[in-house]
Amino acid sequence: MIVFSSFSLVAQTDNYLRHTFLKENQLNLIFKYKIESVKYFTIKGKGIVKHVYDIKNAVLPNTQSISKYKAKGVKAFRIGQFNKEFMRVVIETTVKTKGLYVVNGRKLTFVLPSAKDVKKVVQNRVVLLPKKTVKYYRYNSKRSRKTVILDAGHGGRDIGASSHGTREKDLTLSMTLKLKRILQKMGYTVLLTHYKDSFMNLKQRTEYANIHNGSLFVSIHVNAAPLKRKAKVLYRGIEVYYLAVKNSKRIKNRRAVYHGKKVYSNYAYKIMTSSWKFSKSHKLAYSVKKNILSNVRKKYALNDKGVKRRDFWVLLATKMPSILVETGYLTDKNELKKLQNSDYQNLLMEGVANGINEYYGLY
Repeated sequence: MIVFSSFSLVAQTDNYLRHTFLKENQLNLIFKYKIESVKYFTIKGKGIVKHVYDIKNAVLPNTQSISKYKAKGVKAFRIGQFNKEFMRVVIETTVKTKGLYVVNGRKLTFVLPSAKDVKKVVQNRVVLLPKKTVKYYRYNSKRSRKTVILDAGHGGRDIGASSHGTREKDLTLSMTLKLKRILQKMGYTVLLTHYKDSFMNLKQRTEYANIHNGSLFVSIHVNAAPLKRKAKVLYRGIEVYYLAVKNSKRIKNRRAVYHGKKVYSNYAYKIMTSSWKFSKSHKLAYSVKKNILSNVRKKYALNDKGVKRRDFWVLLATKMPSILVETGYLTDKNELKKLQNSDYQNLLMEGVANGINEYYGLY
C-alpha cells in the first residue's frame, strides 16, 4: 500500500516543487533548488506496475498536482508528501517499462512508456536507471534504518599507492561512489567520509563515523605489492580486513593514541575493542569477501587472498563493526586493467553490497 500524509513544512530552505509539465511523453518536475537524490522501486499488481520515486528533501505545495495528466500506457499519475524527508511520485503503467528517470539540476524527468527518442532525452544528463546494462536493485524499506558509512581510501594530497600512472585515490573514490549508489537503491542510508577528491586524516574519518552513529563502517582501498617482492608470493586478488589488537601497544595502554597523543578515553577504547565489535566485524568481513568473489567470478577471474586482521586506525577507532576492503593490486598489469574498468568496479561493489545484505539478513 502507498501511503501519503501531510506535514507542515515551511522552512525557508525547503526544496519546493515549483512547476510540472507533460511534453512528448515525458513528465517533468521543476524544483526550487537542485535535486538531492531519488530512490526508486516498483510494486507489481495484476495488469499494472506502480513505479515509485521518493525525492529526498523535496516539498509538495498544495497548488501542485499531476493527476490531471494523461499518457499512453499510463493508468494514473499520483504525487504526495510521503513524510518530512521525502516527496513521493507514483506512476502506474499498464505496459512494460523500465522506470527510467533523469536528473538535471532542478529538473526531474520521467521517461514514459511511449516516449519516442529516449537517447535524446538522456544525452549529457545524469541517468540513474538507463538501458539493460544497469542493474535493478531490489529495494527494502527496512534497510533505511541502517546507516552505512563509506570511506574512500586516501584523497587530496594523499594519493595512496600508484602504478603505471594510476593513483589509488582515484580508483577508491570511483568505487565508493558506485557502492553508495547501489546501497541507496537497495534502501540503505549511506554517508561518505568525503564525497570528492579531498584530504581527510584518519582521525577525522573515524570521528565522522562515530558522530553520525554509523551502523557499519566500510573503507575501500586498492593494494600494491612491496618494492622487494617475495618470489613465491602472488600479489593479486582481494583481501578483507577486520580489527586485531593482539600484541599491540594500544591494548597494553588501554587507550587509542593518534600520532603520539591520546584522543579517546579508556571507556571509548573498550567499546572500540569490545568482543561484540570483533564478532560483528568478523561476520561482516567474511560475508563481504564471499559475495565479492561470487559476484565478480561470474565474468572475471579473481584471486582470494582471504580475510585478515590488522590494527589499522580506521578499524580500531570506530565504535561500530568495521572492515577494510583491498579490491586488488595496482602493481599487477592485468588486475590494474580490470580495476580501471567500470563494469568490473560495479561487480566488486555489488559484491560488497550483497555482503552487507547477507550480514543483516535483509535480502
